[in-house]
Amino acid sequence: MSIGELADAAGLSRRAIRFYVQQGLLPAPTGRGRGCHYDGTHLQALRRIAELQAAGHSLDAIRMILNGGPVPAPAVPSGSGRNGQATGRPALSAELWTRLRLAEGLELHFDATRFSPDVGQLMALRDVIRATFAGAAPLSPDADPAGTNRE
Repeated sequence: MSIGELADAAGLSRRAIRFYVQQGLLPAPTGRGRGCHYDGTHLQALRRIAELQAAGHSLDAIRMILNGGPVPAPAVPSGSGRNGQATGRPALSAELWTRLRLAEGLELHFDATRFSPDVGQLMALRDVIRATFAGAAPLSPDADPAGTNRE
């Protein structure tokens, strides 16, 4: 199956699947380039990863478990349902991310549950950032300043 089909079957994004492969949690696809494909073992592995995450295990702990190592205690305690019964799901936490467009191709993201700047502070920050980037030439579409494009 293609990465899109695997993503749909697992309820994940293509980006998440690529991340799991990069982190060594999921085997690389068979083949190369447009001919690469995934099979049922990949879907089973993704379901196992989701199950371990739901139990509260970190990605490092999941990597150890998948490599046959000991099963460490979950890093996040499982949540509890009604009457104090365990649900097997990690406790929920909330974040409210705010995205502000500062200029063409430039955005600011911040957690509004942790930071609550007023409008004047945001406008001052916008002006400083715009001034900082005013003299910077935009990158060409082929540029890879971090050296991360290793296809």
